[in-house]
Amino acid sequence: MLNKALSSLPVLSMVIVIIISITDSATAQSTRQRLTAIEKQLTSIQRQVFTPGSRFQSGSTGSAPGAATGNTTTSSEGALIAEINIRISELETQLRQMTGQLEEATFKISNMTRQLETMQKDNEFRFAELEKNGTTSGGGMTAVTTPTSVAPLPSGTPKQQYDYAYGLVSNAQYEQAEVSFLEFLRAHPKDTLAGNAQYWLGQTYYARGNYADATRSFLEGMSKYPQSPKAPAYLLKVGMSLNLLGEKSEACEIYRELNARFPDSSENTRMRPTEERKAGCS
Repeated sequence: MLNKALSSLPVLSMVIVIIISITDSATAQSTRQRLTAIEKQLTSIQRQVFTPGSRFQSGSTGSAPGAATGNTTTSSEGALIAEINIRISELETQLRQMTGQLEEATFKISNMTRQLETMQKDNEFRFAELEKNGTTSGGGMTAVTTPTSVAPLPSGTPKQQYDYAYGLVSNAQYEQAEVSFLEFLRAHPKDTLAGNAQYWLGQTYYARGNYADATRSFLEGMSKYPQSPKAPAYLLKVGMSLNLLGEKSEACEIYRELNARFPDSSENTRMRPTEERKAGCS
């Protein structure tokens, strides 16, 4: 029962985030449509009033048939221009308000997206730790044992072997996954999946709270596979591991390096600010 409950928690959390994100997306879309309508009204009014040759421009009223007629026309046009100016002012006020609402909705969507990505990456580790430590049965705590007689890697292609090791991580079998990824890296150090394997090796340590070995493994990844798609994730996890080891100033240096080297990565734009706050970076 605990296993089932644990496995449902991250799914439920992600569903809630997705629902909120969809709601905020609809709000942002509606706001954008209203902004577009207001901007079109402003453009139309301004074109009528300020376009050269418009009857509202000074000197464009044509020849006046008489002084009385000219005064009446001027008075009428002046009132109309004043009314138009009031309308423009009202539309500009609405535009500012709608812009603020759009910015708020956009921020909420960005925040929800970041939370969803973080949950997808981290929930499997947090909840799996509870599952690994034990399950409740009859009021007592029964340790979950992990078989150790399984071969590090099955026969097959490097991709098949990588998938096998990754499956162990997904199932929270971190000790076996560690052995399997070490064997994969020994056998296939130049494979295109080696950089990913190095990252997940580090995660097997990180998930078990072994932050010193996690730091070493992620740094080794940066050294051996600097062009790997996981390079930004290496740096992020080095910073997170150092922070959990109490090395906060060093962690902040790593986050600055992440920002400098991979400014457009999701690790930098979405996750680094949160981790910097946890480390107290200035």
